[in-house]
Amino acid sequence: TAAPVTTAFIDVSVLPMDTERVLAHQTVLVTGDRIVQVGPTAAVKIPADAQRIDGAGKFLIPGLGEMHGHNPPLGSSQAYIEQVYFLFVANGVTTVRGMLGWPGQLELRDQVKAGAITGPTLYLAGPSFTGNGAAAVRLPSAAEARVRQQKAEGWDLLKVHPGLTREVYDAMAKTADEVGIRFAGHIPAEVGLAHALERRQETVDHLDGYIEYLGADTAPVDPAKLATIVKLTRDTGTAVVPTMPLWETIIGAADLEKLLAYPELRYMPAKEVARWKSVYERRTSDPKFSKPRALQIAANRKTVLKALSDGGVTILFGTDAPQEFSVPGFSVHREMQANVAAGLTPYQVLRSATKNVGEYLKAKDTFGLVAPGHRADLVLLEANPLTDIANVAKRAGVMLRGRWLPESELQATLAKIAAGN
Repeated sequence: TAAPVTTAFIDVSVLPMDTERVLAHQTVLVTGDRIVQVGPTAAVKIPADAQRIDGAGKFLIPGLGEMHGHNPPLGSSQAYIEQVYFLFVANGVTTVRGMLGWPGQLELRDQVKAGAITGPTLYLAGPSFTGNGAAAVRLPSAAEARVRQQKAEGWDLLKVHPGLTREVYDAMAKTADEVGIRFAGHIPAEVGLAHALERRQETVDHLDGYIEYLGADTAPVDPAKLATIVKLTRDTGTAVVPTMPLWETIIGAADLEKLLAYPELRYMPAKEVARWKSVYERRTSDPKFSKPRALQIAANRKTVLKALSDGGVTILFGTDAPQEFSVPGFSVHREMQANVAAGLTPYQVLRSATKNVGEYLKAKDTFGLVAPGHRADLVLLEANPLTDIANVAKRAGVMLRGRWLPESELQATLAKIAAGN
């Protein structure tokens, strides 16, 4: 086999993301899929055969994590699967935690890892633990058997969906503890947020259960009650995955005209976008739907996210893509803006997508910082994202596990995808 390629990012400003700082005039050396050296440009010796990337005036950040992503649905064509993975990578998303398993996904995870498909490193939840529909888990014994099966099959975690009874949820949690696998996702109504936190559900996705716990669907949040649940979330070590814009769509608080004007919709099949539109119209024309209530919940979710962040709870970045008007990769930029609008700083938002993701998945690999030994997932930006989070969209290129993809190449493939839709 050929010797691993070395790449040098020369004279670049580095955001290592260990703390809020920018290191000017650095050279970053990558060999194979690892960062091997980060140091002052004057002091770093560049191997003669290295691929050289001029970083002058540019900013290097770790690759981004999408902690509530999805694989394309079962039955998707290979071409569509590859497109979805590429859309993530083209926006600097180099790690995805897939939050709904189906047969064949573990093989896709391996194909991506081997480089047969260009895609983010995948960490995958198994098929859902739900109380609803044909796949419902209705008995504690069935929950226990499903946990053991998914652990044996090699899934990275278990996915919790609505509808589980507390008895079934507890059987799942107890078995998960025994076999050494974690569970994450929604908060079933009968389980409730406080009980899920006490059972050490690893992540609460979509801030699910918080509005219900706070009784805050029609009135502002009660500060005392909020402080109690923030403290419990922090004390149990539970992380939250906000998915802010997606949830505004799901509850009907978003503006459909604005959603339909998203330029990134051109990268999704037209029939899928048409389906999203009809789902939204059906939801908001339901006689039980209340726009003022939806807007109140959306505002309260911002209050909850800010309180969780201020209270020392780990925030893990996620957008729930592909999903209604949440286009893989492109949804990152909308989510980041929404997190800043909720009161988080650009550094806090970036940390939720880099360092925090690496720490959460540290048993799997070392990544999430621009530091020696870390997986060489990097995004080269034209401007500093700490001064404006929108600069995360101003890319000069993406490095995926040591493979450099310049922006010109990314745009050429994006143009092909758009032309095919």
